[in-house]
Amino acid sequence: MSASASLDQKVKQAVLDVLRELNIEPPTLLPFDQTSTLEPFLLECLEEVRRRNYISPPVEEKHIRIGATVGHYVWLLPSLVPHKLALLASLLMGLYYCIDDGCFAPQSLAEHAGRLVSGQVQLERGLGHAAALLEEVAGMYESVVGDLLRMAHQAYVMGNYLEGRMAGEGKTSLLTVGQWEVNKNAPAFPSVMKTITSAATALYLLSFPPAVPFTSYLQTLPDGIAIHDNTADIMSYYKESLVGEFNRVEQIAQLHGLSGPDMLAELVQSTIACHERVVRALGASDPTRALRLVECHEQAVRGFVVFQALHPRYKLRDFGVFSF
Repeated sequence: MSASASLDQKVKQAVLDVLRELNIEPPTLLPFDQTSTLEPFLLECLEEVRRRNYISPPVEEKHIRIGATVGHYVWLLPSLVPHKLALLASLLMGLYYCIDDGCFAPQSLAEHAGRLVSGQVQLERGLGHAAALLEEVAGMYESVVGDLLRMAHQAYVMGNYLEGRMAGEGKTSLLTVGQWEVNKNAPAFPSVMKTITSAATALYLLSFPPAVPFTSYLQTLPDGIAIHDNTADIMSYYKESLVGEFNRVEQIAQLHGLSGPDMLAELVQSTIACHERVVRALGASDPTRALRLVECHEQAVRGFVVFQALHPRYKLRDFGVFSF
């Protein structure tokens, strides 16, 4: 087996381990065009975003479709949160993917939070639309959860700006383009950066309906975020490795003297431990809601992983584990 084939096999195994842990059987998954509930929800999301006049450069229909597909699996199918929340959260995710794709100018991202808190107009309309959507979603929850969502939103936008700065200014002659030296005296930094630059906090908080008291799940937030961060890292590693992206997996692998694919196995074990703790904590936090809380968490994580497994963006069909 060639070195490249061996690395791909390790990545494939990590993906399969995550699917197995979440009781997802790849052969049973249906492609998007055979999933009857997907297209109607996509059309509903597109109708809403057009009504709001949110599709304007650099935001494109493709971003809304990605967000709607996320929402279809994370919120719509489980039917554990109100439909309006599923709709608005899906639109927000679409705009997050637009930010992630580098659609907005760095200066627009850098000034986003300052303009937001001072009431100034954003430098680009799409960022203003994202902030407006976030405010609607946050307003559906208790003030504590709403504020956590607002903080996560500002961190996400700022974090994407920081990623560009780290990649642009951290280069040395010994590193490839986009890399930066991970300081061995700051081992927690890659994981903190990952949380800032991901939608993990929002995904975990929005797993639970607004009517559920936040005290029932607040203590599980660190592990819940870690689960979303880790599974996203594992499911997206293959497509990022194809373009040489210096992602968190490569960053923490550098710290431990491992290859990225070898580091994936460590993340799988960490994810399993976090997941077990969250299930136990949710089960003990509120006996009257225990089963519902666990279901909310498990269905949301499962839904996001299924989305990543199926979406062409992640290129996981290359592994040949699906029936199509």
